[in-house]
Amino acid sequence: MPTGTGKTTVFSAIVRKAHLKEKFVLIVVHRIELVEQIAERLQSFGVSVGIISAGNKAEPDKAVQVATIQTLSRRNYPPADIVIIDECHHSKADTYKKLWEIYPDARFLGVTATPVRINGEGFDDLFEILIPLGKLSYFINEGHLAKMKHLVCGIPDVSKVKQRMRDYDLQMLKNVMLDNSIMANLVESYKKFANGKKTIVFAVDIEHSKSIVERYLGAGIPSAHIDATTPKTERKAILEQFKKGEILVLSNVDIVSEGFDVPDCEAVQLARPTKSLVLYLQQVGRCMRPSPNKEFGLVLDNAGLWLEHGICYIDRDWSLKGINKAKRKVAIEKQIGFDEEERIREITRPTEAEGLELVEISEDLERLLIFESFIRFAKAQEHKMVSVVYKYSDYLLSQNANFTEFEIKYCHRRLNKEGCNYKIGFWYHRKKELEEKLKEHII
Repeated sequence: MPTGTGKTTVFSAIVRKAHLKEKFVLIVVHRIELVEQIAERLQSFGVSVGIISAGNKAEPDKAVQVATIQTLSRRNYPPADIVIIDECHHSKADTYKKLWEIYPDARFLGVTATPVRINGEGFDDLFEILIPLGKLSYFINEGHLAKMKHLVCGIPDVSKVKQRMRDYDLQMLKNVMLDNSIMANLVESYKKFANGKKTIVFAVDIEHSKSIVERYLGAGIPSAHIDATTPKTERKAILEQFKKGEILVLSNVDIVSEGFDVPDCEAVQLARPTKSLVLYLQQVGRCMRPSPNKEFGLVLDNAGLWLEHGICYIDRDWSLKGINKAKRKVAIEKQIGFDEEERIREITRPTEAEGLELVEISEDLERLLIFESFIRFAKAQEHKMVSVVYKYSDYLLSQNANFTEFEIKYCHRRLNKEGCNYKIGFWYHRKKELEEKLKEHII
């Protein structure tokens, strides 16, 4: 299930049913924060749980146990009829794979938003069935996730950054991202596109994250930094301030990419280039949860991740077999975006994309690129703008197509900006007229 669509709720319902049948259940996670969240959710389902993690007293009599993989591997393994692995894209690690040996008769359930490894390797050696519970577009259209905007705010040059462990070398990457112009652009793009919005920033490392916070504070924007070494009480206080809006920008290093739930987080700023599709999707997912006052989730892409992995909200086809390496690179030969005047533009070079809102290519958007070319031609030849209407109508007829609702609204808005004060009914009349011509054309 995509990030933010309720995987914890789904498997909590499964645990409740298993608990009523007096089954032993073990839930395994990779971070202490997830243990606490899951334990609270299960309690809301009426399931009392034991916790296996550092700093918590063991309760071996409980039939349902929630454990961090690190602590579990150092203690006695509890009985289990069902083993649930949260964020199971981590399950290729040896500490996880050992669970299949320890519980040969148990049923295993893995849950994740991103069933893929950074090397494209699949999970068919561990799991037998992949159960997709809905594409991202479904959850967005049904209002279970927020509508998204993906803005290109910077494209750092990482061509000279070496790779280590299949991702960028962090030291070299940090040196690139600490460049003064790139750092300044982080604050500039926030003020331009997300000013006043609660925003999570994803940084390369601790030094980079703290430097980002200094920049934001210097611009008078309430900001804070957290990472895995931040004391628990301090981290909790900072997160509470962020939730209340007392802190607007929260910069972090690998701490709020998975299992972090702040529904009214309005934006994320990507300041860490990465080869990992998992990390990318987990990061953008932080602003996808809907909330009453959120019109849309906003992704400020200052890391050029759209070039590496595509737009944040596109549907992806997952397979237990992983991703073919030959197909991993995202094709960017053609991409479309809206500029600041809400005009559709085709992106022919990455540098031309800065400041654009990326949109998924569709038939009507591709046709509207032709519409824009008709406007440019009419202006260059000093023709009346009404000529654009008829040229575009003829073009649609040649394509056996008619105006969609989106095209009507777009054409109406664009030509009105060019001084044509047509009423919206004018376009619906064109649509009806074209409909009749299409019938004749087909005959």
